[in-house]
Amino acid sequence: MSEFGKGLTYCLGLFLAHDERRTSALTDCDPDWGLWFNGAADHLFDLQIPPTLPDALQEDLLSFQKQCLHWRLEDATKADKIWATATAKCLLMRIDEHFGVEVEKGDWE
Repeated sequence: MSEFGKGLTYCLGLFLAHDERRTSALTDCDPDWGLWFNGAADHLFDLQIPPTLPDALQEDLLSFQKQCLHWRLEDATKADKIWATATAKCLLMRIDEHFGVEVEKGDWE
């Protein structure tokens, strides 16, 4: 049993579920961005990166995981959160594309 989830797309999805949480009232330099990362990045502790994925995708997933976990403990900004959520979505699209799933970004993402 994992406290915050275990998997690849499942954990990325849980990370993104935090996208709308506690962000509407925060300013660009508000110290609570670190709290946002603290909750969101918890879901990345047990991120499972399959060795069957292309090396570049494995490296990008690992880099994303490390950066988000770093921001849990550091001064994070709104720009960091925007980067992290956009990157998570991009990684999910790349995973789908790897498995031959046609991906099309929605107008109302």
